[in-house]
Amino acid sequence: MIEVLVTLVIVSVGLLGVAAMVINGLESNRNAYLRTQASILAYDMADRIRANVVEADSYGGFSFDAGDELPTVPACYSSEGGCNAASMGDVDKAQWASALAMSDGGVILLPEAQGAIARNGDEFVVTIRWIQPQWNEGDDEIQNQGQNFVLSFNL
Repeated sequence: MIEVLVTLVIVSVGLLGVAAMVINGLESNRNAYLRTQASILAYDMADRIRANVVEADSYGGFSFDAGDELPTVPACYSSEGGCNAASMGDVDKAQWASALAMSDGGVILLPEAQGAIARNGDEFVVTIRWIQPQWNEGDDEIQNQGQNFVLSFNL
């Protein structure tokens, strides 16, 4: 009987270890998902800037916070005539802000996302920030930590 009790204790400790590994794996998976979404959004804007080199100046200095009001997409985007290069820059920024604000289909890409584009000569820096809840063992509570993804590229 004592052997069975000892076996149960050993098995239960092992199962607790397995459960902790699964939880850590799920958290790592979620963190990787959020970083991947940030990477996709940053490279999306980089590709938009590269596709509209003529109006590259208009992208520098743009920033958006998920709490801000969304920029409007110019009417030319849905018209038969299409947009010129300057208007296409406004379309790109409005669509990117919409993706940051998770307003495209209601899918949460990044919680409380912020995005900014800076230009210094031919170098562009696309920065995306988001809030990521993480467990703080010292305080025994969940705390929000800011995360950054920075993409630098040259035209």
